[in-house]
Amino acid sequence: MVEHGYKMTKADHCVFLLNFSHGDFIILFLYVDDMLIVGKYISRIKELRSTLSESFAIKDLGDARKILVLRHFGMDKAKEVNIPLASHFKLSHQLCPSTNEENLSMKSIPYSSSVGSFMYAMVCTRSDIAHAVGVVSRYLSNPGRHHWEAVK
Repeated sequence: MVEHGYKMTKADHCVFLLNFSHGDFIILFLYVDDMLIVGKYISRIKELRSTLSESFAIKDLGDARKILVLRHFGMDKAKEVNIPLASHFKLSHQLCPSTNEENLSMKSIPYSSSVGSFMYAMVCTRSDIAHAVGVVSRYLSNPGRHHWEAVK
C-alpha cells in the first residue's frame, strides 16, 4: 500500500490513509484477510478496488452494514445513543451483583472484553469516549446488569 502512496497510521499498522486534494481521502482497514475501504467518493473506492484486484483475489461483499465485533458481543441490536454515556445511566457499586445467582448470570456476559474493545478504540481513535470508558471500567471486577446495559 505504501508503494501506492498510502501512509500507515501510527495508531494502528493495519490502517492506511491516502489524502487527495479538496478534502478527498481513502482509508483502508486491513485485518488478516479482510479489508474495509472508506472514502469520500465512490469512484476513488472503485479505483482502489480495481488496483488491488490486479494483485490479489478479491471478493466484494458489498457495503459494510455492521462491524462484526458488535455482533460478537451481542450488541448488534443494542439501542443507539448519540453521546458516549447517556445521562440516564446512574452507575454505582450498589448495582454490582450481591447474590450468587446474580454473579452466575453475569459470568456469561463479555463485559471485560467489551470494555477492552472500547479502550482500544479510545486509545487509537476515539478520545471522545474516554470518560465513558473510565466510568464503565470501574466495575470490571464485578459488573451488574445495569453496567452491561450502559456498555451496550
